[in-house]
Amino acid sequence: MDFGFTAEQDQLRAQVRRFLDAECPLERVRELAASDQPLDRALWKTTADLGWHALVVPESHGGLGLAWEDVVVVAEETGRSLFPSPFIATAAAARLIAKLGSDSQKDRWLPAIAAGECTAAIAVTEENDIPYETGVEMKASSDGASVALSGIKMFVPDGQSADLLLVVAREGEGLSVLAVPGEAAGVTREPLRLVDTTHRAARVTFERVVVDASARLGAAGTAADAVRDALDAQTVALAAEMVGSAQSALDLAVEYAKVRKQFGQPIGRFQGVKHKLAEVHVAIESARSLTYYASWAVDNVADAATHVSMARVFAGEAVDRAGEECVQTHGAIGFTAECDAQLFYKRGRFSRNLGATPSWHNERILTSQGL
Repeated sequence: MDFGFTAEQDQLRAQVRRFLDAECPLERVRELAASDQPLDRALWKTTADLGWHALVVPESHGGLGLAWEDVVVVAEETGRSLFPSPFIATAAAARLIAKLGSDSQKDRWLPAIAAGECTAAIAVTEENDIPYETGVEMKASSDGASVALSGIKMFVPDGQSADLLLVVAREGEGLSVLAVPGEAAGVTREPLRLVDTTHRAARVTFERVVVDASARLGAAGTAADAVRDALDAQTVALAAEMVGSAQSALDLAVEYAKVRKQFGQPIGRFQGVKHKLAEVHVAIESARSLTYYASWAVDNVADAATHVSMARVFAGEAVDRAGEECVQTHGAIGFTAECDAQLFYKRGRFSRNLGATPSWHNERILTSQGL
């Protein structure tokens, strides 16, 4: 089987790279990360005009109807630039709406997402910090005509700027997904301080938020499989972002090793430097291969859990190690705020446990193999 990218996907990658190099170099990334505004709406609309947000939206609802592999192409490049954006969160939410929503719900939200008029996020993790759907304790109570929600969701990706929150809650014997406007009465969004300032997340409190029953995606208590699918897809895109960030960290370290001289020669000639960077390269390539396969698996394999978690574990380790070696290669200057190396170090530290810890994913791999 040929797992190479198509010519169209290569063109998409080149388009994303050109845009980010021109419009969002690291100087601009620093400005966006330091801004009090959770989202640059003008920049978001520009990326929508380039077609990024329409990738996995069905053609019947104003999108391009492409595969999750195309999202991964974009995510890897945004990771290379540390681009602060709710792209992945919104794409995962669009996938969940497309799989679970009614025709009227798709008509309402998917065209707006494709056009860049709506950002969205899946709100699943709670204060118990148990990943995926297994940690959901929030309950939805329905009187038939409306549904009430009370509780707290933690680390909602880009939750402070999300126009639409897809809230996962327990209803009856299963899980339901409720589409709640970000500005709905009773919703309080508190930005969280993260070690990686290029990522944003929020603590979202729901104080008896009441929505119409038509806001429920699918039948009550039947959303578990669709939620798991969307979270797996989101995890793969995050792994691709990590691979991209790791590659940039390695590139930055290699370039510095070529020009920084010690004892009359570039430090890149010393085995203690070049061997470590070579090991990082191997780790990145391993993570990249697993991530590309997982991006195909979430659309084509009945149970992609093993592939998703393997990609996530390897990518998390690769970006963490790449960020650390980037700082170590730069020496004392690597720890300063002025040096870009510290941005990648923070990305690695944050990404390692993003969404779920490596131990959780390793346990998931073993469980899926019956071990």
